[in-house]
Amino acid sequence: MITLRNRRRTGTVLAIGGLATAAALLSPGLAAAAPMDMVTPLLNSTCSFDQVDRALHAKNPQLASILDSNPSQKAQLKAKFDEPIQQRRAEAQQYLAQHPEAQQQIQNDPRSSSLQRTIQAVADSCHNY
Repeated sequence: MITLRNRRRTGTVLAIGGLATAAALLSPGLAAAAPMDMVTPLLNSTCSFDQVDRALHAKNPQLASILDSNPSQKAQLKAKFDEPIQQRRAEAQQYLAQHPEAQQQIQNDPRSSSLQRTIQAVADSCHNY
């Protein structure tokens, strides 16, 4: 049964996963990363969504363009940044624990390291925007 809470939890990972998927489609990577390791910099960020969005536009305009062209995913991601950091992190961990196939898919994707670098660069610079 799908509850509002499950929908919100799924939205957390899907929104961040949407960013991850879009980046993975654009840039080849060298090694796979653990899914939580990949998204932790943004899950733990104290930046607002607007800061993250501006940093993404600066660090990876092509990925930002893909996110801009998917307004529903962008809105979900924005909603996640309105939540407390601990809640974001807990929802992502729970979702990944319940969906090992998603973890495996990310870990097996050779483009994961490139995405991880983009996420880290955005998290490292978002306070400048």
